[in-house]
Amino acid sequence: MTDLLLTNVRPNAGASTNILIEKGRIAAIGDQARSRAGLKTVDGGNAIAIAPFVEAHVHLDKILWGLPWHSIKVPGTLRAMIDNEVDIRKTLPWSVAERAGNLMRQCVAMGSTHIRSHVDISPGYKLDNLHGVLEAWEGTKHAVDLEIVAFPQLGMLIEPGTVELMEAALDEGATVIGGIDPANIDGDPRGHLDAIFDIAHRKQAKIDIHLHERGELGLFELGLIAERAKALGMQDKIIVSHAFCLGDAPYEELAPIKDMLAEAGIGIISAVPGEIPFPPLFDLAEHGVRCAIASDSLRDTWNPHGNGDMLERCWLLSWRTNCRTDEELIAALDMGTKRGADLLDLKGYGLEPGCDGSLVLIPGENLAQVVVDRPKRSLVVKRGRIVARDGNWVDIDAP
Repeated sequence: MTDLLLTNVRPNAGASTNILIEKGRIAAIGDQARSRAGLKTVDGGNAIAIAPFVEAHVHLDKILWGLPWHSIKVPGTLRAMIDNEVDIRKTLPWSVAERAGNLMRQCVAMGSTHIRSHVDISPGYKLDNLHGVLEAWEGTKHAVDLEIVAFPQLGMLIEPGTVELMEAALDEGATVIGGIDPANIDGDPRGHLDAIFDIAHRKQAKIDIHLHERGELGLFELGLIAERAKALGMQDKIIVSHAFCLGDAPYEELAPIKDMLAEAGIGIISAVPGEIPFPPLFDLAEHGVRCAIASDSLRDTWNPHGNGDMLERCWLLSWRTNCRTDEELIAALDMGTKRGADLLDLKGYGLEPGCDGSLVLIPGENLAQVVVDRPKRSLVVKRGRIVARDGNWVDIDAP
């Protein structure tokens, strides 16, 4: 069923009206959105309707969501944490497909209908994690769109065979080439980036690079990324995730860096970490840099926190950046919705006739109050199909 009439809803907290979805797209809003024989109709209960949340960065293959509690061991270095995760995943009794499916259903229940997931590729894992995530997606395709980033977490150059597997991943379902800390993981920032950009340029793929490296090293690597993006005409196809170096850089040094990022079309994603300075997202956005927030690591071997709720992540951003006015709170909401869609270049996103028939209903007074109180999502719709109700996943055959 991809035809649906929603009555008594308030698009973006405006006046109460109707929204008609036909053939998976918004056909009309307002007086033109009328019922007809056989059309499924749902009373929205005066809830606010917004375009869906966008989960722009998770790791579906690592997730432990929905499984028994796993106590976290936190080794002292990034490399030690990576190795610790590899060891734990060898003994997990649950498949990648089972674990990834758990989180996809949870994200949908919370209102996210688009996910970008990084998936580990290595000579040890081969393409098994990719295949497991794709298997899980078979059961959730009607409810969520998925982008997969081939992610060389164990290293691109220090793990022989990884480069070839990364390229093979693009032939088997991945659409984005990932990278990670070119200096600290591979010890060769230029070689690491050359390998990533070579594959992406030849295969016409996007790029999404984890950059945890801080200070001058991180800023230097941002310069290398921008240089390659412009040289290869890949503006607006590159995202840097985390970019902690932008969070601890002196403010007076940021002006030329913001110019560089905007000119090279490099987007920034932050998970709003609890202890680490993160990029000044609102400042960057005002300067023309595409920005968004995401969950990143949640309920896995790295981190026990997180629940796949992007509204909660928007609230966390508002809390960490001292948003108080309605305007500021709505700007925080945009970082998990509109700006996430812009960053990932999602076509048809929005609440206008002609847009995708996907939306979220949230009981509330206004958008600012919704960010602060984080009400349960009363309905999630994907292209005219109800996929979650009252904060719970709805099976495809449910009424």
